[in-house]
Amino acid sequence: MTRLVQSVETWDLSDIGGAWAEAQEPQPLPSLPGYRIEAELGKGAMSHVYRAFDARRELRCALKVGRSSEPNEVRRVVVEAELQGQLCHPAIPRVSGRGCLADGRPYLIQTLVPGAQNLDEAAQNAPWRRRLRWLAQAAEALAAAHDRCVIHGDVKPANLLVDEGGRLFVIDWGVSRLTACTPCERSAPSRTPSQSSHMQECQRCVEGTLAYMPSEQLRGRPVPASDVYALGVVLYEILCSRHPLAHVLDDADRTIQAILDGRLRPVPEDLPAPCRVLLERSLDLEPSARPTSAQLARELRRAAG
Repeated sequence: MTRLVQSVETWDLSDIGGAWAEAQEPQPLPSLPGYRIEAELGKGAMSHVYRAFDARRELRCALKVGRSSEPNEVRRVVVEAELQGQLCHPAIPRVSGRGCLADGRPYLIQTLVPGAQNLDEAAQNAPWRRRLRWLAQAAEALAAAHDRCVIHGDVKPANLLVDEGGRLFVIDWGVSRLTACTPCERSAPSRTPSQSSHMQECQRCVEGTLAYMPSEQLRGRPVPASDVYALGVVLYEILCSRHPLAHVLDDADRTIQAILDGRLRPVPEDLPAPCRVLLERSLDLEPSARPTSAQLARELRRAAG
């Protein structure tokens, strides 16, 4: 039986970081030797993120701090740092360190995205071709992760940041996990003890944001194609100015049933044919019918011209 865990965010919670984040009182800035913590950048269901200054390297960075010192939370951040740290792509922030604060909460240090806006904000006044190029960059980053057998698991506009120079970054790998690379006919890389323990704990758990989940992820069996579906939902929003599940998103039970049945709003007929076909394929109920992330990136580049 699939286990629905706390890290699932419903549509109503997705923009404010989940029930845990909403319930928190304002927190004092943490302290970390060698770093000057300057400001809180945001908070989510599992962490707070701060802008910090690394005195040794003399540069600004992002400090992500877990919600508690519980062993499972420490292991989660360790696994996030390990998986994200092995990914080398210009659209994925680089992890430069990890550890625990004095109070035991885990943290990781990563590249700061300067002047960041989430994709929803950045896309408001952007030409549609630029929006497609941003999504192509996201698909290319996901392809790099999938090539390393890593699933992101929570692709949504809030986790797609555009910096002040117009570059897109895929952030928040907190629910990412290793999988067998069956599309590549390769076995998953060997897992560290932390990853093995975490994967066993997450077996058949549901993690992510409900409004962007495909049916297989909702059943606790995410695959690389699950990230493609989620990016397809984002693409639908970008092209159609509405969510493909807008008719049921006010009710979690109806949303879950619509996802399991594949009952999304039809792709509008007035979209350019290449975009319409790409959307239909990306949102297919069957994971094997969806394009790979690399194929999606190429098609988005082609559609953007």
